[in-house]
Amino acid sequence: MKNSILIIVLALSTTAFSQVRNVSNIQKTEQAQEKIEALEVAYITNALNLTSDEAQKFWPLFNEVKEDREKLYRQKKRLMRELGSNYNTMSDEQAADYVDRMFEIESELNESNFESRYRKMIKVIGATRFLQLKKTEVEFKRKLLRELRGRKRSNTP
Repeated sequence: MKNSILIIVLALSTTAFSQVRNVSNIQKTEQAQEKIEALEVAYITNALNLTSDEAQKFWPLFNEVKEDREKLYRQKKRLMRELGSNYNTMSDEQAADYVDRMFEIESELNESNFESRYRKMIKVIGATRFLQLKKTEVEFKRKLLRELRGRKRSNTP
């Protein structure tokens, strides 16, 4: 009887511990994401030399576009995972449906609603700094990837 109780307690504590670890990992991921976003804001603000007035107008537009783009990329990624799991069993009709959905997402990514919001950004920061923004976004991503690769290399034995 004591052994049964001990086994049950150990099983419950192991389950509880693994759930706490999962929550801890999620929190660490969220904290890392927040840190990366803060670094990106600082990097872009510095590169564009935004005044406080410009920053107040610019960042809401930038964040809105970024959020919409990320949402579309997540949809595309989800569609590709779905496609990968159904690829071997799908009919031509289902394949055509996937193609249509993929084109729809691509179309939304390139749609003019981004253009109109980009034009609003250009009114705030000017065309030259808008081009600097595009360049700075690429530079930031490259710098971040280099940093992550460097950390990965230093952590591997």
